[in-house]
Amino acid sequence: MKSVRRTLTRSAALLATSAVAVATFGVMSSPAQAMQPGDGWYRCYISGYGWMWCYDV
Repeated sequence: MKSVRRTLTRSAALLATSAVAVATFGVMSSPAQAMQPGDGWYRCYISGYGWMWCYDV
């Protein structure tokens, strides 16, 4: 009985951790989707940092 409860507790913790990770990824990736070409934003490569969004002023 104790091992079943431990398994359920670990499963619930894993599910909660996964939900937080998915929500965080969704929040962090949504601003990048809002930056569309033609709005002044474009993809650029900066040495030492990699690919990122740049703004043409």
